[in-house]
Amino acid sequence: MSYILIDAGNSGLKLSILEDLYDSEIYYSILGYNNLYNELIDEMSGTVALGVVVCNVNNPVVFHIISDAVFNLWRIEPYLVIAQQDKYGLSTRYTNPRLLGSDRWLALIAARAEFNNTVCVIDCGTAVTIDVVSEHGMHIGGLITPGLKTARDSLGLKANNLPIIENSAENNNNKSSFLAISTQDAILGGTLYQLSAYIERIVSEIKQEFGDYVECIITGGDAEKIQTLTLHHFHYRETLVLEGLRIVARDLFDKERI
Repeated sequence: MSYILIDAGNSGLKLSILEDLYDSEIYYSILGYNNLYNELIDEMSGTVALGVVVCNVNNPVVFHIISDAVFNLWRIEPYLVIAQQDKYGLSTRYTNPRLLGSDRWLALIAARAEFNNTVCVIDCGTAVTIDVVSEHGMHIGGLITPGLKTARDSLGLKANNLPIIENSAENNNNKSSFLAISTQDAILGGTLYQLSAYIERIVSEIKQEFGDYVECIITGGDAEKIQTLTLHHFHYRETLVLEGLRIVARDLFDKERI
């Protein structure tokens, strides 16, 4: 018997199978979207799910595929998380909370559950989102900008003489200098420094407005690359959205222990 958490992002799907909703660690598999139904069946067929909770910021078709796989295995319906105005100790100033995005909302729920102070949550994925939650649990607002891969892709698509950089490409630059000696490395380094400087500036502005006690949390696929170039201290949380999903799952399936 288990509970299944699914974070369907823009670039891939994270799937976590938990025997206990209170285990300290969250382990997950990453699935692609090309053969999603069969991959889901392969990953989940070894267990019996008591409940499935899903965050989907990808195409709605993805949730239908997840629903089909879950129903065919156990005859249950997965729960699709939708951001709400006031829930799980978090409220938002968005007039339409659905536009906040379920991934941002879940990350903020998890951050709020861990820290009582004002928190700044930075998610470095296809887009980079920066959000602030007050010590009273109010989502004050945030910013969104293109992520590393999105910025690199846009250069290749909009500038005729620049290459499209593969996501797996590594900077082979001369390590004695951050300045590049090839076009690929110039794009890799330039976009990385641009995003790091942006985050550095925004966090400085946030701390100036709300105080140095603000707890800064960074997550997402590019988080570790970016935080090495910033001067601020960040708490790195690899599974922040999944942790938010677990909090929702506890509320849905284990109310007696909450």
